[in-house]
Amino acid sequence: MRKLNLLLFLSAFLAAFSSNAQTLEEGLKHLNAERYTAAGKVFQTLAETNPTEENLFQLGRYYLSIPEAKENLDKATEAFSKANSTDKNGTSLGKIGMGAVKLAKGDYAGAKVDFASAVEKRKDSKNPDNYYRIAEAYTLFPWANDPAEAIINIDKALELQEVKDNAAYFKVKAAAYLIKNEGGDVMNALANAERIKSFDMASIYSNMAKVWLQGKNYQEAKAAIDKSIAADPKHAPAYRYLSSFEQTYQRWDKSAAAAKLYLENSDGDCGAKLRYAQIAFIAKDWDNVLKTINEIKDCNKNPIVHRLEGISKFEQNKPIEAIPALTKYIDVAPKEEIYGLDYGFLGRSYFLLPDTSKMAENRAKGIELMEKAISEKDTTYDYYNFIAEKYKEEKKYEKAVVYLQKAIDGKKKPDGQDFANLGLLQYQLRQYADADKTFDKVVEAYRGAWPQAIAISAELKVRSNPEDSLYSYAYRYQEYLDALTDEAKAAGSPDITKALRYLAGKEFAVNKDLEKANQFLDQILKYDPTNQEILELRNSINGVEPEIEETVPAGTGTGNN
Repeated sequence: MRKLNLLLFLSAFLAAFSSNAQTLEEGLKHLNAERYTAAGKVFQTLAETNPTEENLFQLGRYYLSIPEAKENLDKATEAFSKANSTDKNGTSLGKIGMGAVKLAKGDYAGAKVDFASAVEKRKDSKNPDNYYRIAEAYTLFPWANDPAEAIINIDKALELQEVKDNAAYFKVKAAAYLIKNEGGDVMNALANAERIKSFDMASIYSNMAKVWLQGKNYQEAKAAIDKSIAADPKHAPAYRYLSSFEQTYQRWDKSAAAAKLYLENSDGDCGAKLRYAQIAFIAKDWDNVLKTINEIKDCNKNPIVHRLEGISKFEQNKPIEAIPALTKYIDVAPKEEIYGLDYGFLGRSYFLLPDTSKMAENRAKGIELMEKAISEKDTTYDYYNFIAEKYKEEKKYEKAVVYLQKAIDGKKKPDGQDFANLGLLQYQLRQYADADKTFDKVVEAYRGAWPQAIAISAELKVRSNPEDSLYSYAYRYQEYLDALTDEAKAAGSPDITKALRYLAGKEFAVNKDLEKANQFLDQILKYDPTNQEILELRNSINGVEPEIEETVPAGTGTGNN
C-alpha cells in the first residue's frame, strides 16, 4: 500500500512538473513569436501560482525582453528580488537578474559585481546555466551590451556542460556574434542550435532568415523562412522576414500580405498593431499603415506613429496632411530618435505644396529643412538633385545649376551622370567655360563608354575659346572618333561630320597637309555624298573653281537668221 501511494505521489509530481515545463515552454514560444501579451500572462500566472526561483526569474526576464523593456525595469527588479528571496542567502538567478537590470541602466560595473556574486559559491560556479544566463544578459539590450563578455560566459557554460544538448546556449552565442556583426560565426552557432533541436525550432530558423537577409543571401533566407513556418505556422517573426524577402524583389503586394500574416499571428493588441504598421510601412502598404495607426491612436504612446503617418501621406502625394504629422513627430519624439530623413520628408512636403501664392515661402522652408537633413548626414535621399529637378521643371535653370553643383560637392564619389546633368544644363545656359570643365570629368568618368560625351566635350572646348586658330582641340575630336564602332562611323552623324571637318581644318590650316585634309572630308562624303557644304569646302581647299552654268539671255537666239 505504501509502495502504491509512493507511486501515485511520484506520478502526480511528475505530471505537475511536466505540465509546468510545458507551460513555461508555451510562454517562451509566445515570447519568441513576439506575442508579448500572451507571454506575459503565462509568466505572470506561473510566478503567482508557483513562485519558484526559475518562474520568478522568467517573469523578470520577460520584462527585459519586450520592446518596452526600459519602461519595465521596476517590474523586472521586483520579480528578480522575489526570485532572490526564495533562499535566505539569495539565489544565483535572482542575482543574475539584478545584474541584468543594472546593465540595462548602463551600470556595467555594478552588473559585473552581481554576475560574479551569482557564481561565487562552488555549486553555482559549476552550474553551466548560470553562465548561460549571464551571457544572455550581455546580449539583451541594443543600447547596453557586451558581446565579448557574452562569448566568454557562454563558452564557459559550454565547457561545463557535460552533454551539449541545450540549443538556447548556441542561440545566445549567435546573438553575441550578431552584435559583433560576424555573420559566419552567427550562422555556425545557429547551425549548432539546429543540430541539437529545440522545442522552438521556428525561432532558430527565423533567426537564420534574419542573418541571411542581412547578408543578402536571399535564397538561403527564403529556405530558412519556409522551415520556420513549417515548424510553427503561428511564429509571427517568420512573416516579418517573409515580408522583407518580398520587398527585395519589389513584390509589394506579397510583402504587404506577409505583413498581414504577422498581425494575424500576433497578439492583435496595440503593441502588435504598431509593429504591424511598421512592417506594412516598409512594404509600402500606405493605406493599411494609416488605417492601423488610426485604430491605435487611443492606446498608443509611441511617437513613431506620427512619422509613419507623415511619410505615408507624403508617399500618397498629400503634402498638406503630411506636414502636420511630420512636424508633430519632430516636436514630441526624443531627440536621439529624430533623424535627418524626418527633416528631409518634411522639406520635400513643403516643396510639393500646391499653393502657388506662397511658393517662394514654401520653397525657402523646404530648402531649409532639406539642408538640415543633409547636415544630419542623411543619405537616404538625394535632396539637392530633387531641388534642382523642381527648378528645371519651372525652367529656373540658373537655380537648378546651383543645386546640381551642391549635389556633386556633397557626394564622396559623384559619378559621370552627376557631372553630365550639371554640364548639359551649363551648356544650355551657354556657360561654356564651366560646362567644358564639367564635361572633362564626364569624359574621365565614362572612359570612352559614352562617345557622345566626348563629342560634347570637344564642342565645348571650341566654344570656350572661339579665338583659337590652331585647332587646339583636334585631340578631343580624334578621341571621339576612336571611341566609335566601325558601324557607327560608316553610318555617319552630325557629330561625326563636325569631328571630321575639324580634323580636316587642322590638317589644311596648321599642318599644311592637303592629302590628309582630303581624306577626312572624303570620309564624310562616303556616308553623305550630297553634302553641299563639304563638297564646296573640298573644292575650295583644292583650288577647284565651282562650275558656273552659262545662261542665255531671254529673247536671244542661236539659230540662223
